[in-house]
Amino acid sequence: MSKKRTIVGGIVVVILMAAIYGWYQYNRTVQGLADVRADYSVEASALIQEFISNEAAAQKKYLNKILSVKGTIKGIEAGENAGTVVLGDTTDMNSVRCVLDSTANAITKSLQRGAVITVKGAITGFNKDETGLLGSDVQLNRCVIAR
Repeated sequence: MSKKRTIVGGIVVVILMAAIYGWYQYNRTVQGLADVRADYSVEASALIQEFISNEAAAQKKYLNKILSVKGTIKGIEAGENAGTVVLGDTTDMNSVRCVLDSTANAITKSLQRGAVITVKGAITGFNKDETGLLGSDVQLNRCVIAR
């Protein structure tokens, strides 16, 4: 009888540990970037040019890093939470697309086209325009407006 009780007790402990781990993962939040130090600080136009000239090297250097990007606001797109700020030269089709963190909702409403701002975010990729008609985009997520 004690061998059976030990096996059942072990199974209960494993199930309990799995439930606690699952609860922790379910309630885990993504770290905000407001207080995180940026790995790189670059101008939006220089970042775009670096990806266009050598995408493989730029991907290796910047992918999954935190960047502080300074640039002119080309556009602001409303979204579910705070939206997207598009940075870059207004005469060029290429841009840096910064998907803002939901904590930036109040700040987003005060932004205006043509203003120069610094945005800090996690770089997630590059969408290259093969046709030359739409422009290429560097993608940043979880962005916050640096003050």
